[in-house]
Amino acid sequence: MKKDFSEYQYSEYDKYLSKRSNQQNMKLDLFTNKVAFFSEKKQFYVTVDNYWEPEFMQEIIDAVERERGIVSAELSPEDQADLEEDRNDDLKMNQEWYRHFQEKYNIVSNRNIMSEDDEYPTADTVNVLNGTTICLNYGEGILDFIYADFQTPLKKELQLYMLFDGFRETYKNDAQKPPSAEEPEKILNQDQLIADDFLAYEDTYRSIMDVANASLYSAICPPQFKGGAIDETKKLKQYGSYLLTLQKEFQEMIEFCYDEDYYPNLLGKLYPSERLNIYRRAHDLPSRYLRKEQLELSQHNMGGHEMPFGMPADQILERLKNFRFETTEEEDKFAAEIGISSSQLAAYLHHPTFMSITYYFGSIAQILELEFTKMMEQNVRFRKCKRCGKYFIMKGNYDTNYCDRIAEGETRTCQELAAIENYKAKIADDKSIPIYNRYYKRYAARLKVRQIKETDFKKWKYQAMAKRDECSAGTITPEEYTEWMEAAFPNRTPKNK
Repeated sequence: MKKDFSEYQYSEYDKYLSKRSNQQNMKLDLFTNKVAFFSEKKQFYVTVDNYWEPEFMQEIIDAVERERGIVSAELSPEDQADLEEDRNDDLKMNQEWYRHFQEKYNIVSNRNIMSEDDEYPTADTVNVLNGTTICLNYGEGILDFIYADFQTPLKKELQLYMLFDGFRETYKNDAQKPPSAEEPEKILNQDQLIADDFLAYEDTYRSIMDVANASLYSAICPPQFKGGAIDETKKLKQYGSYLLTLQKEFQEMIEFCYDEDYYPNLLGKLYPSERLNIYRRAHDLPSRYLRKEQLELSQHNMGGHEMPFGMPADQILERLKNFRFETTEEEDKFAAEIGISSSQLAAYLHHPTFMSITYYFGSIAQILELEFTKMMEQNVRFRKCKRCGKYFIMKGNYDTNYCDRIAEGETRTCQELAAIENYKAKIADDKSIPIYNRYYKRYAARLKVRQIKETDFKKWKYQAMAKRDECSAGTITPEEYTEWMEAAFPNRTPKNK
């Protein structure tokens, strides 16, 4: 029996999932990206899926076009020149985007570096991050996302989309008759579906590139707009809503779970994971997170530096010293019993085997949740900068209230500016510092014209700083400090010859 959902009452969780899940006209998890976390260094490596690129798709697309009877027309010299100019523009744009990401993030490898002649990216590259491996510190990807400016490129793209919709509406009104409905295309094999998916993704990415590249995770996980009744403007608005919803959610979660000034009397003694549980319950969300994890046993790939994930190189060499090609009678018997060769058994016995854990994600929401929960596992914390008001990652035991960002309109980091401001405040409150500075300038000038010997000046400087500290501590008064400074060099000595 057909079901009627017209009066279905959606729960808050239903609404939550709908905003961050695939929709009828938009796919948000087209890619299969990999992540490996290394707890010792509080870092993780993201390897970006490179399947949806022309170098892998072109053969399928050519075969599908042959099946559909599509024949490429021979281009005139003028058209060929225009095509070449467009390709040069695409190449320049891709190179600029790649440099942009290289300057901001630690891109440690690239899929196309196979020989000295290979260059990356090419004019045909769709997304310049596809196939790269990027090293990030715990929390770095989240902060990059929540402070990304999506609004500016979204507004720009929406203006272009609405302009295009206006042209389309004009064409529709001027048309003498509505276009006849086309017969649905018969799909003969899987390649046709793959080719259509790729072309839809390529068209989507080209049209939203500035929006997607506003943050690292949105660039790694761009959407695919599908065909349908909904117009392109509405699809872009849906995508923008998805990005801004995630931004707001994770800004709220950071404040709730990490901010030391957020209800400190109630939440201050709780671990971030305990605070997260309260946040999830308060928002009618489940207390569990689903993560796609793969555990691998390998003699080549290490997942850390301590067993069972890895070991130092000298320990590996020590194990390999005992390796021998000749096998014992016991080894031969055991190998035959379990069904492997003696040489295989010898390799497994003497070469260490490591465990490595890889996580997979396709959407921005998945990688944000994965990184956020991994931070809690390793007790990596955020703190709000007392100067710019943005959150930053606490590093080890280094306790600071200021971040190392350069705020807009500034030339120095918040840490540097705070140190200068604190020093100025200290000078304003400490009467001993102006006294010290005044006499230092006076006696340094005498040293310069050789009225004071350098050895005497150095001795005086050491004593003057000690007296300054006494004055700051209240052991002596500013008047007593001034009197001592005045008496340090009462008479000018003759100039040395």
